[in-house]
Amino acid sequence: MLKEITTTTSLDAITGSISAHLNNFAAVFNEFMSSAANMRLVSLILMLSAVGLLVILLIFLFIKSLISSSRRNKAGKAKVSTSTEAEEAEQEEELERERDLERELERDLEQASRRQQLQEEQAEKQKRDLEQERRAKELKEQEQKEEKAKKEKEEENIILEREAKKDKDNLLDFDWQKGKTPQAEAPAEAIDINNLQYQQVNKPLNELLGLLVDMIGRNVDDLKVAQTLSFRNQNLNSEDDILQTIDAVKDFIALCVNGKFDKLRAEKDLPSEREALYHLALGDNTLALALLEALMDENIDRSSIFTSGPQRDEIFKETSYHASTFGTIAALNDVHLATGAFELSVELAPDNVNSWGRLGDMYAKADSKNKAMQAYQNVLSMADEEIYPRQIANAEKMLSQYYYEQGNNLQAAKLYNSSKSFYDSLGINHRLERQEVEVIEIIEAKQNDELAETVNKLLLRQQPRSYSYA
Repeated sequence: MLKEITTTTSLDAITGSISAHLNNFAAVFNEFMSSAANMRLVSLILMLSAVGLLVILLIFLFIKSLISSSRRNKAGKAKVSTSTEAEEAEQEEELERERDLERELERDLEQASRRQQLQEEQAEKQKRDLEQERRAKELKEQEQKEEKAKKEKEEENIILEREAKKDKDNLLDFDWQKGKTPQAEAPAEAIDINNLQYQQVNKPLNELLGLLVDMIGRNVDDLKVAQTLSFRNQNLNSEDDILQTIDAVKDFIALCVNGKFDKLRAEKDLPSEREALYHLALGDNTLALALLEALMDENIDRSSIFTSGPQRDEIFKETSYHASTFGTIAALNDVHLATGAFELSVELAPDNVNSWGRLGDMYAKADSKNKAMQAYQNVLSMADEEIYPRQIANAEKMLSQYYYEQGNNLQAAKLYNSSKSFYDSLGINHRLERQEVEVIEIIEAKQNDELAETVNKLLLRQQPRSYSYA
């Protein structure tokens, strides 16, 4: 059985069987193809098969293109979606940054508001303290005046009683022209000066600084300010002292407005410009001098990096001007301190005509006449008449006094007339009209009450101010 199965399934048997079947298929095919009709049928079938395959191929390519297009669209949509999300995320971050900036700005504004409120409270407190101090001072001065007036009244009554008694004792004094004794006359009734409408009181310059600052705050012309101060000063100071003081106060205000002390106050323990100007207006120049001294020290330190040259000379010139301002303000209370400042000024800038004239004034006040005359001679030899007419007029006036004391009356008269002609042309010594006097009374009556406001108005001006530097 196994042998028969092996024989039947052997390779030769299988090969022979397949060969026999193929031969039979070939014979049938040859027989089928021998007919023309069958040939046409086969050709038709093959053609239709080719057409069908072509259609199938086209359909396959179309489907493939659709799939590719779909994939590209999906990829494009995915890319657009990703880009949109990125933009939205970026916009969200930008909005978040803006919100952070807004919150930070709000915090800064709130802090600034708090600082402003604290500053206002401090200013208000300072104002109240100054007001209380002023009222206490006024009350004390009023008490002193009343006490002084009371004493003067008592002394005046004593004098009147003595005169009345003397007149009574001398009733038999003869009238030689008429040959008879005169009738006794009642003593004249004393005039109470406290009942007069306006009493002119001579005030030194340091007591007129409040009026000066007030008039500067009102933008009054410099010459009208000088005329007003001269009227209230009544020759206690010279014309040049008055004009120089006006320039010095205006120069100090200009330095404050132009921010020359800002850096110094940040580095050193210095008073504020407002405090300095307020106290200066009250006659206390110490705070203003402290600021000016710090500014001069800073300039001198800055000049030390230059051994020579135009840069150092320019710094020296500027410092010389500051020293001149310092000296004029110091001269209100301390001639010796002012003298040192003007000596420093001419040392830094030997061609500073104004400082030479001021130095001569200080020497004259200190009774150093020879030094004073030398300084005035320097002014006359250096000064241009068109640029420094004030300095020349002051030097001529002071030299005329010197020549008069020396007995040279002709030269003294010549210099005096030249100086007087200049001051008359300015009008500084002209009398004020009654209306002007009344205006001065009103200003002086209110200047202390409005002083803080005037100082704030002067220092809050935004435009830079120029220096006079006479």
